[in-house]
Amino acid sequence: MSILKSFKKWVEKGVSFIEDVLAPEDFKIKKLLNNLPVGLMRDLLPKSPVYSKDIFVLFDYQNKIVRLIVKSIKYKNNASLRKRVAEYLYEELLDIASEIALFEGAPPLLVPMPMSKKEKRSRGFNQCEELVREIKKIGENNIEVSYNTLKKIRETERQTKLSREKRIKNVENSMAISDSAQSLTLSKETKIKNRVVIVLDDVYTTGASLAEARRALLASDAKRVIGLFIAH
Repeated sequence: MSILKSFKKWVEKGVSFIEDVLAPEDFKIKKLLNNLPVGLMRDLLPKSPVYSKDIFVLFDYQNKIVRLIVKSIKYKNNASLRKRVAEYLYEELLDIASEIALFEGAPPLLVPMPMSKKEKRSRGFNQCEELVREIKKIGENNIEVSYNTLKKIRETERQTKLSREKRIKNVENSMAISDSAQSLTLSKETKIKNRVVIVLDDVYTTGASLAEARRALLASDAKRVIGLFIAH
């Protein structure tokens, strides 16, 4: 790493530290949750500009509050905020699921975007998995989930600062379907053959990770793959 890059990284860390000291994120989030009821908070946050048949996104990531929400769930595992966002995702899922059941004849299967073992060990949790668990608590009888259908089989670089082309190359062939998910002896909830699968992730940027998840799922005979995100 060059001296300039090292200095830039040091400055970014310093600015982040100062911001946390002057206005701690946990305090901002607590204030946000206390002052805004569930429904009102969703109405006030800017909607995502993404409109696609198989991609559903709740909020616009360009908004500072939305970025703060995602960061708190992704890196701090903020339980209160995760629960609230899970409610929004659940509402969206009900709409998607009802349409799928009507036209596809069977309910969808919800799965989290996977992390490698190394990534999960380093962070201590997979935020997408935690969100799926929260959604399952809310809609126990309405949402079918699987936590280990989709797995990451190769370590990848962090996508954050990579170009679109490098993102695609970075995640290429990095995911697979677990052997158990393809077993004919398992219950319908964990099998993916001929089913619509919804992959939940936090941020939709270039779509590289979703494209890789879709490739792995369709290769194992999933009927259709939909992406559900907090923000774009």
